[in-house]
Amino acid sequence: MPLLNNLASEKKMTVIFRMEPGSLGPDGKEYVNEFCEFAQTQLQASASHYLNWFIVPRFDKTLSEMKFQLGNKTMTQEQATKYLSLFGESYLHFEEQLEDNLEAIINQYFGR
Repeated sequence: MPLLNNLASEKKMTVIFRMEPGSLGPDGKEYVNEFCEFAQTQLQASASHYLNWFIVPRFDKTLSEMKFQLGNKTMTQEQATKYLSLFGESYLHFEEQLEDNLEAIINQYFGR
């Protein structure tokens, strides 16, 4: 299994998470860009070896909150679920972990 820990970047699934400014409170628009940079650093530092993270502001509500890519190809949620299962991860657990991590990162960012 050591090869799994050394996945080439193009074999890692990229998760693009769009953070809504309102999630950061009424003044979220003022610091959502800075928060996204902070959150990306935090998530990537603790990321599974098979994921790349991009946290960006979600100013356009027509865009989905989360997008998955492998290489240059967009993946459906079903394809992302299958990808995660290759590493023994369920999509539901992945989402729950993301929510928990983002809550902790928000608290850390605001020094709570």
